[in-house]
Amino acid sequence: MKKIIYFALGVFFFGLGIFGYYMPLFPGTVFLIIAAYFFMNSSEKFYSKITNNRFYGNSVKVYIEQNKIPLKAKIIILISIWIATSLSIFITPKMNFDIFGTIFNFKIVLVVLSLIGSFFVLKSKH
Repeated sequence: MKKIIYFALGVFFFGLGIFGYYMPLFPGTVFLIIAAYFFMNSSEKFYSKITNNRFYGNSVKVYIEQNKIPLKAKIIILISIWIATSLSIFITPKMNFDIFGTIFNFKIVLVVLSLIGSFFVLKSKH
């Protein structure tokens, strides 16, 4: 059961990561790192697909296996996350969406996702 939950979370965060690569105001690599963690514990095949990707695979693999992000990259990542989040908050009109009967504010969800991403970046070594 744990593998199924981890796999589902891996797919979810992989989707967010890929979305982030196509949306200029949304971080991608951070969510791919989270997805790789869940796949590492549930699907070797999907973990391998992420860590062997020619665009982002090496960064994800080094973070997962050695918990390292170079200091310069950390600074760039954090600045990018929070500039994108701030712009999104000011540009996006007030939007709510319903998930399983619970109403979520888009801007609050965006800030929570950015906090999650920032946490993972800050807790790594450099």
